[in-house]
Amino acid sequence: MLKRECININRATLEGARADYQFSMPGRSYQVYFSCDKKVLSGSVEAALVLVSMGAMRNGVQVVSKAPMSRTFLQNQGALSEIFTGWFPEFSPLEVLAEEQYQASPPATGRVGCFFTGGVDSFYSFLTHRSEITDLVYVHGYDIKLEDVAHRQAVTDMGRKIERETGVRFIEIETNAIRLFKDFGKWGLHGHGYGLGAVARLLSGYLDKIYIPSSFAIAELLPWASHPETDPLFSDEALLVVHDACIERTEKIVFLAAQDVALKNLRVCWENVDGEYNCGRCEKCLRTMTALYGMGALEKSDTFPRRIEPKMIRRLVVDAESSRRFISDNIVFLRSKGMGDSEVAQAWQTVLNRPKLANRLIKRARRLRKQWKNVAKKLGRG
Repeated sequence: MLKRECININRATLEGARADYQFSMPGRSYQVYFSCDKKVLSGSVEAALVLVSMGAMRNGVQVVSKAPMSRTFLQNQGALSEIFTGWFPEFSPLEVLAEEQYQASPPATGRVGCFFTGGVDSFYSFLTHRSEITDLVYVHGYDIKLEDVAHRQAVTDMGRKIERETGVRFIEIETNAIRLFKDFGKWGLHGHGYGLGAVARLLSGYLDKIYIPSSFAIAELLPWASHPETDPLFSDEALLVVHDACIERTEKIVFLAAQDVALKNLRVCWENVDGEYNCGRCEKCLRTMTALYGMGALEKSDTFPRRIEPKMIRRLVVDAESSRRFISDNIVFLRSKGMGDSEVAQAWQTVLNRPKLANRLIKRARRLRKQWKNVAKKLGRG
């Protein structure tokens, strides 16, 4: 009888402030590390289960735990798998064999964390729960690539500045774990909830509770990696994981427009064009700037251009349904401020009204132009 293929997991190897895991997945092996500027990582087997879950579900293989696992956490992961595979039928239900299980102890540290990138969602969760949050947690290697040292330094500087101003501890965790999620699905759609869940479990024992800032309002919810139905399932008796603030992005920006610490440090850009903190030209930057503009707060912001160029908005090609929803919210917001006829609102409406075929042609033309530029550059060197 053939032995069934499985994924074996164990606790991490801890050395100083670094946790290392080794996994053998179907056809591939991974060496995954998490390092921190402070000794806060637990190296838990629960984190290991989160790390391999997508690969196990994608390949339909069993996970075998060689270390005792939290009974409640294991039950919660089964419930999460049911939701996840209902959304994404290309994945099979998670099957875990953990012969030794234990009852997790109640929290005892009094510390509460919040995942934090410096963006709208994380600033909102941080500042609305300011009275209880003791730690802000930034994960390098998720939204900023490991090799992008310059932007990592910018985030470090921001976090240290906020730490000095507020007294809240800023924790930086570096990891190469994103490959475990991208190899078996899409980071945004499938993976980043598991990515945050793994880090949350690594902080169990240091934190009693951690907030995961929401990306979407209740009315905008869709199957998505981080979701109010799934994020709390990374919890057990020792750690409470909270999916926070399912409200409209414009409502969050209205709140942040009156917060000096946010206006001085807000960072939303993933494009990072020409090494800038916020490029001011990508879709996410321009959406955020639009809401600040509607509040009359754009000129007070230290991290964005003080003026919006409507032509920069009209250049955008936006296909993602989630982004189109955010744009619609911005247009409605501007109308509520009596700015529905402004050039900015009209530019966004142009982006939404453009036919899909036109978007495809624009993207193709830009791709070809970029290829020709690269060819010309190489020829010039020759």
